[in-house]
Amino acid sequence: MNKKMGFNKRFLSKKHIIQNIDWIMKYLDADAVFTTDEFSREVYSLFNQGKTEEEIIKYINENK
Repeated sequence: MNKKMGFNKRFLSKKHIIQNIDWIMKYLDADAVFTTDEFSREVYSLFNQGKTEEEIIKYINENK
């Protein structure tokens, strides 16, 4: 059995976070994350703090 393990990196931006809000928890879950603005830094920080999907989506919607 030959399984390849991928390395999942993501460049986060406000635009991409808003575009991927329907699957935000999966979108934020990556091996390496590069934030490109304050909005994406805050959203990723909430994710790292263990905030719920509901809490993260609320922040996104209030700060679009």
